[in-house]
Order: sequence, then C-alpha cells, then structure tokens
Amino acid sequence: MVSDGRRLALGVAVVVAVGLYRQRPDWQLHHLHELRALLQHSCDLVTQTRINPSDYQQLMSQTRQLHHLAPQAQKPMYRLLFHHLHALPQYDEVTQARMKNRALQHIIYLVDEAVPPVLIAHDDEVSLSHYQQVWYAVLELLQARQRFSYASIQLHKATPNASQSLRLQQQLLAKRLCQLQRLNIGEMLSSEIAHLGAQLDTTAERSLATEKPLADETPLASRLALSQQVNAVMLTVLDNFLADLLARFPAPQDDIFNTLSPLNEPRNSA
Repeated sequence: MVSDGRRLALGVAVVVAVGLYRQRPDWQLHHLHELRALLQHSCDLVTQTRINPSDYQQLMSQTRQLHHLAPQAQKPMYRLLFHHLHALPQYDEVTQARMKNRALQHIIYLVDEAVPPVLIAHDDEVSLSHYQQVWYAVLELLQARQRFSYASIQLHKATPNASQSLRLQQQLLAKRLCQLQRLNIGEMLSSEIAHLGAQLDTTAERSLATEKPLADETPLASRLALSQQVNAVMLTVLDNFLADLLARFPAPQDDIFNTLSPLNEPRNSA
C-alpha cells in the first residue's frame, strides 16, 4: 500500500509540475530548447551503423521528457516517435534504417509544429520567412531521400527496372541537396552537402555510362550509409536554425523549475 501511495503521489506531483510548466510565459522557448536537445541526440544516433547504447538511452530519455512536457495535441506524435525508436537496437540493418527514417520524419514535423508559433508570437516575419524556406527545403530533401532509400532496397531485392529507378532517384536527391545548399546554412555544412552531392553525381554518371547493374558497383550498405548522412545534414540544418532562434530569444532559467536539457555547444556546423 505504501508503494502504491508513493506512486500516486509521484504521479500527482508530475501532473502539477507539468501544469506549472505550461503556465510559464516562456514555456514555448523551453519546449524549443528540449526539442533541440532531441535533434542533437538524433543526429548522434542516425549515422551509427552499430547503435551506441548510451546515445540510444539518451535519445529515449529525451523523447520521454518531451512527451511529458508537450501540449496534449502533440503527445500522439511523441508516442509514435517512441514506437519507432523503442526496439531499434534489435532490428537488422535494413529495418533499422527504415525505422530511423520514420522517426526522422516525425521529428521534422514536430519542429514545424513548435517553431512558427514562437516566431509569430515575437512578430518576427523575417525569421519566419527564412524558416519556411529552410523547412520546405528540408522536407523536399527528406522526400527525395525516402525515394532513394526505397529504390536502393528494391535494387537489392532485384526488382525489375529498379536500376533505372535508382539512377533517377539519386539524381533527384543530388538536386535537392543543391537546393538546400543555396540557402544560408553555414560554410562547413555547405561543404558537407557539396561532398554528398559529388558522391551522388559520380555514382549517377558512372551508372549512366555503363549497362552494368548498380548493385555490382555500390553495395546496399553503402547507399544506406549515404542516406543516413543525408539525414544527419537535415537534422543539423534544423539544429542550427534553433540555435540562432534560442540565442535571440533565450528562455530565462531559474532555480525553482528548470527542465532544460544540456546541449552540445558550440555549434559544429556553423
């Protein structure tokens, strides 16, 4: 009975704490800070071929934290994100890549639910316009990466016409990378995108110059690794935008109720 009573008291305390959190005038900025921490943990995990248990646990812990603090309307998205992540270490390489990709898609949409309200509340039309350009470029890159990953898996399965499909999808992916590169995203990140684009261009030119199947030239694992590098670029672009936003509108910290998770500073791709 004592244990049940303690659990009930803890549950009530959590509900009260979250209620107080949402009454803070700066709660949206705190929420963005926590979301940025989630982006950083995701970026650490997304390029790992073998998942680091410590990084994985940090990501799961941050997902639970955001689920507790999120508005009721956003909670289903965090539950779905948790669903895609909870058994990640148990999957094979191809399934892992697919679940990472699904989780990334949810994170990108969660960012879009959180950022515009803050910019609108601060009457920052210039930043809102820039954010929309960045987010739509990231979204189009995400969609191109999804098609590239799917075509790569189909080629691995020896699906008819998969080679031609993959050639087309890698050209489109390179085009979307160039589209993102033209935005103001920082010199180091722009160089990384140029390197990824060059890899795709080289593969496309080589495949068009020969009638050999692409599967003989580039193993599936290499294409999946390239896809994860593209994922990391998307997460870093959004992380950099949030870093700039939080630098201009810092959330006040206090000793009474401070939920802010640690961030990796300074920015690595500025």
